[in-house]
Amino acid sequence: METCKLTKFLGASLEGMLPFPVSVEINIKRGIPRFLITGLPSTSIKESSDRIRIAIENSGFEYSLQNILVHLAPAGRKKEGTYLDLPIAAGILYLTEQLPSSQKLEQFLFLGELGLDGSVRPLKGILPILSGLANLGFTAAVVPFENRKEASILGKFPIYAISHLKDLVSLAKGEIKPESKGEIKIRSDILPWKSEFHKSQLPAIRAIQIASAGFHHCLLSGPPGAGKTMLSKLAYGFLPRIQEKEGIELLGIHSLQEILSDTEVERPFRSPHHTTSDISLVGGSSSLRMGEVSLSSNGILFLDELSEFHSRNLQALREPMEEGKITLSRIRGSITYPASFLFIGATNPCPCGYYQSLIKECTCSVASIRNYQSTFNGPFLDRIEIFYHLGFSGSTDGDKISINLKSIRDSIQSAADMQRRRLFRETGKLYNGRLRGEEVERMIPLSKECESNFWKAVHKQKFSIRKAAHFRKVARTIADLEGSEDVLLRNLEEALVFLNSGWSPENRAVT
Repeated sequence: METCKLTKFLGASLEGMLPFPVSVEINIKRGIPRFLITGLPSTSIKESSDRIRIAIENSGFEYSLQNILVHLAPAGRKKEGTYLDLPIAAGILYLTEQLPSSQKLEQFLFLGELGLDGSVRPLKGILPILSGLANLGFTAAVVPFENRKEASILGKFPIYAISHLKDLVSLAKGEIKPESKGEIKIRSDILPWKSEFHKSQLPAIRAIQIASAGFHHCLLSGPPGAGKTMLSKLAYGFLPRIQEKEGIELLGIHSLQEILSDTEVERPFRSPHHTTSDISLVGGSSSLRMGEVSLSSNGILFLDELSEFHSRNLQALREPMEEGKITLSRIRGSITYPASFLFIGATNPCPCGYYQSLIKECTCSVASIRNYQSTFNGPFLDRIEIFYHLGFSGSTDGDKISINLKSIRDSIQSAADMQRRRLFRETGKLYNGRLRGEEVERMIPLSKECESNFWKAVHKQKFSIRKAAHFRKVARTIADLEGSEDVLLRNLEEALVFLNSGWSPENRAVT
């Protein structure tokens, strides 16, 4: 008589948004009854032994009073959460021959938490796990019924949704049908209702148009009432439609925060107050949770009254602004989260707000202006790709002009489509502003004449290597807005205006 049985079922766990497979190895043999879990399980997983036993009994199955050892491989990696309840229970039922063997359950990925009554409860983070492990080679995934909508949007493998442990019998018999492929629902675009603007705001609208089309970080400065905040919100209405890759990432971020009831998404617009802490802004704490930079991924991170933010907080933005991700490290380990946001900042240029304005004379001293601007230093400003200073506000109705916002939005969408066709296959990126390092010159070639003028401008302006890359990327986005396949001289000239316009690093204080 066989005295020892062994099987392996596949589960998974998460580190931040990065999943990793867990091989759930189960051994049952005769001996003193016990249930032991090894392989660096967290407290919640250790507690699952009694939870799984009661769930099996309350589901009408027999619980084997034998020596049960569950090993979670790889052994040296910490496993968190309650994702492994279902594969452990399924493995025990399979070894005790309470599940039919018509389906090859050992080739399935199981995810689910068990209630004491045997119900399979929904979990946070199902979508990041499935999208991150899609190429692992399992033949199907079994998820809680409430998670079926988010799990089915990938369409790369069959998804079986169950609501109770007893459903494993029907699954093994092939009586449960896989879920139909789900779709990401994108909320309708809502353009701002205002269509009349002061003539002095038109160049700033152009700056916002370029920033929105290519996801170029932008800084607006100007006196109080110039419309900086309004223009920043206008950029949100201008952003291109969400692509499938972005939608999956957005849903994945939401999935970590809450159990998704549907698959509707929209681009985020996050505007933390200047009193926020660096942990709230970039993430961290003992639990290594997400911050605003991750919650604003694929949308806008808007910092109003930028000069009021603590310098340390702004310096913490440098890595995510450059890399599109943030790595949080503590004693317990490190976690990387996405942070591919569009940064838009708005600030007054001085304490009184009227330095370099055409409204009234600035009353601030040179020292106070320099101190006010000291929040921004070179490394942070070097990440900004578009600057614009609004020098005027408070004009009469006669100075207003009507603008077709829909035509601007359409031009941005067309430019985004051009970028996607040109960039995605080779780089996996969707926007010019996301290009880094050697990708910039490789994906944005210039004609001989433009290349010559480009480097002349770079040397004359004494641009850093990073700023030169910004110059090339912004020019490429301007060409995309024109529908041009090539970057033209006029595109370089306009890009240079926004790299140097108004309140740039070269014009920071009165001398």
